[in-house]
Amino acid sequence: MISLEEAKKIILDNIKEKDSEEVFLYEALNRTLYDDVISPINNPPFPKSPLDGYALNGEELEDLIDYKEFEVIDKIFAGMVSKKNVGKGQCIRIMTGAKIPNGCNCVVRQEDTEEKDGVVKIFKKHKAFDNYIYEGEDFKKDDIILKGGTKLKASEIMAISSLGIEKVKVYKRPVVGIINTGDEIQNSGEALKEGKVYNCNGPFLASRINELNIIAKLNDNLLDNEESLKNGIENLEKETDIIISTGGVSVGEKDIVQKVVKDLGYEILFWKVNIKPGSPLFVGKKGEKLYIGLSGTPVASATTFELLCRDALLKMINCTEDMLKEHKGILLEDFKKKSKKRRFLRVNIDNNDNVTINNIYQSPGQVHTMINSNAILEVKENETLEAGTKVSVLI
Repeated sequence: MISLEEAKKIILDNIKEKDSEEVFLYEALNRTLYDDVISPINNPPFPKSPLDGYALNGEELEDLIDYKEFEVIDKIFAGMVSKKNVGKGQCIRIMTGAKIPNGCNCVVRQEDTEEKDGVVKIFKKHKAFDNYIYEGEDFKKDDIILKGGTKLKASEIMAISSLGIEKVKVYKRPVVGIINTGDEIQNSGEALKEGKVYNCNGPFLASRINELNIIAKLNDNLLDNEESLKNGIENLEKETDIIISTGGVSVGEKDIVQKVVKDLGYEILFWKVNIKPGSPLFVGKKGEKLYIGLSGTPVASATTFELLCRDALLKMINCTEDMLKEHKGILLEDFKKKSKKRRFLRVNIDNNDNVTINNIYQSPGQVHTMINSNAILEVKENETLEAGTKVSVLI
């Protein structure tokens, strides 16, 4: 039996990042950049107006007392370019986003003017480069806009799109095969037979993996016999990067998953981790492929997935943003249930950093403790926690 830290290190040391692929920006949401994004242009690509008004030479307004009059020689909207050169005593009517014409270095907002018969009165003093957006003010050519390893959200996609970039290089999404074992499990949508339980591990793992923007391939439930397991594993090996199974990993008569995995040529890297829940898990490796066998008890499998699998999968796409992080909080209730092993509880931490335990007598089979859970709290071996204690939770 090894420690949680040893187990996690072994898994991470045996995980490799995926290669890259190029995708259209509209397909890139929540993907991780493989390379830096470098601006190919100045943005904006020309000096432009930030408002509706009049473009002119700002020096002519520095000595304004009451008002000055200017001849309006042209009108331009965004997307248009004036071909006229602005001389002394002249201006051009300009709209937001339009390119500032030659001879102009200032824009006077419409509210500070009064136009009649091709002549505009300006009532407010200005100077050069007032209300003036410079070329490259947002991004300059060859600037690094986003670093490789950035998770692309809508805001990042907006920035990249503004540079005229159509495609980006991102990490390929790994495919995770999911196997749920047990003669006792059956799928939802069927009348529950005597002695059976519905499979909740498979839907949870598939959903959680999809939340991480990784591809989940859920296999049919497999019976507790060697032939069924062997066929299921071999089928998934052909089209997945890693396999995660639940059930059949302890010491019972039908806990045969580890044996089948070994028979298929996997080297067992470790078995059993000194934690609760989910201690009897194992990891095997064959070539570059990992097999992670988790406990079949629902909360145990969910908790060990977060503690050991989540960061490993995210390492494959270099997405450090979504990896487990510690967050400080204040525990609002006592926890007096001692354990000989390090214990990990499903908890909720709110916006005020208050931590509540989702059932003071948490059992690895109590699925309701998962509802409203957004963090994991560690309780050291043979220790208890008191309300008011400052704690660190994993989120």
